[in-house]
Amino acid sequence: MEPVVGIGPVSRTTVDAALAVARRTRTPLMLIPSRRQVDAAEFGGGYLGWTTEEFAAYVRARDPHGLTMLCRDHGGPWMHTAEARLADPDEALDSCLRSFTADLDAGFGLLHIDTSEGRPGTGPVSARTAAARLVELYARCHAEATARGSQVAYEIGFEPQDVSTNDPDEFKAALRLVLEGVEAAGAPLPRYVVAQTGTKVAELRNVGRFHDPQARAETLRQVSTLAAICHQEGVRLKAHNCDYLTTEETASLLRAGVDAFNVAPEYGVTETRALLRVLEEMELGAAKEDFLRLAHDSGKWRKWMLEATDATDVERAVIAGHYVFGTPEGLRIRDEAARALARRGRPPLETVLREAVSERIEAALHAVAAVPRTAGTAMVPGRSVAAGAAGDAGAAGAAGARR
Repeated sequence: MEPVVGIGPVSRTTVDAALAVARRTRTPLMLIPSRRQVDAAEFGGGYLGWTTEEFAAYVRARDPHGLTMLCRDHGGPWMHTAEARLADPDEALDSCLRSFTADLDAGFGLLHIDTSEGRPGTGPVSARTAAARLVELYARCHAEATARGSQVAYEIGFEPQDVSTNDPDEFKAALRLVLEGVEAAGAPLPRYVVAQTGTKVAELRNVGRFHDPQARAETLRQVSTLAAICHQEGVRLKAHNCDYLTTEETASLLRAGVDAFNVAPEYGVTETRALLRVLEEMELGAAKEDFLRLAHDSGKWRKWMLEATDATDVERAVIAGHYVFGTPEGLRIRDEAARALARRGRPPLETVLREAVSERIEAALHAVAAVPRTAGTAMVPGRSVAAGAAGDAGAAGAAGARR
């Protein structure tokens, strides 16, 4: 069985929760760090405090059965703050390739190549530019993997997440253009293609068109069409931004043809709320206010806000909470909460937080269980998606063996 759910490791607790759920349920999962969360040492790692090598070693040491696949999420130029100074696109491509090679050296089983972003402050690049850069980077990653003898699968995306769905004709043309470039480079087809599935996270909810009950039926019809296009090309459809959906909502996306999906910021919010509850229950009012101030003043909530927001300062702090868990003050506050729980004979703080996140991960797995699947492989007439994505079986097996 191949993994269907991608877990964004927004905190170390989320990593531990994913590992615990995988062990407890014997279910494969994808751990999908972005470059801002985990990256190579030359980029200073990420806000989780791990380099790529350290992250991989941590997971392997706690995953003896190889149930978690290490996957790069949103790898691409200007996806790490260390590249903000790079004005030349060629330099940015060279830089992010070094990040990908660190992933290969660490035994990652899936690389998401996302070339949608331009230099910070310039916004997304054009679809044509994104496609050209994607094909170039894909071919270079494949060459690096081949030189290392690494079996790795790929995920591609060439546009930022939006609230609506792709126009099917435009999506089909864009996908065909990219796949022709990949095939011309002698590289295998990607395992996943990220499409606009009407799912998008903003603030503390999903604001995608799919989440609007009035638009859901039409959105699902569009998603089904996009899935059929992917399957006809021998690739699989992956949905991003599937946070804050009910089990039935997620299951309906899978029934429409989505093959895999990612969830990330919801887990950070879940952990933040659990920590705030502990601080409240332990009557640590000053520590609670310190944490809310720390998170709010970080400004990390800004990228998640709607234009016409009415979010309170507390809500902004909750959005940003997971970004400051690993700071000195964040660690001090967690330590104070842990000691208060211990004095009262309560379960350890990390257990409380891990179980809160685990519950949300298991909710995603309940959605998967609600939709019958054939060995985790989507099929199209006369062709298996797995067969179309060259090296998939080998990549999954090798990734498991390396854990």
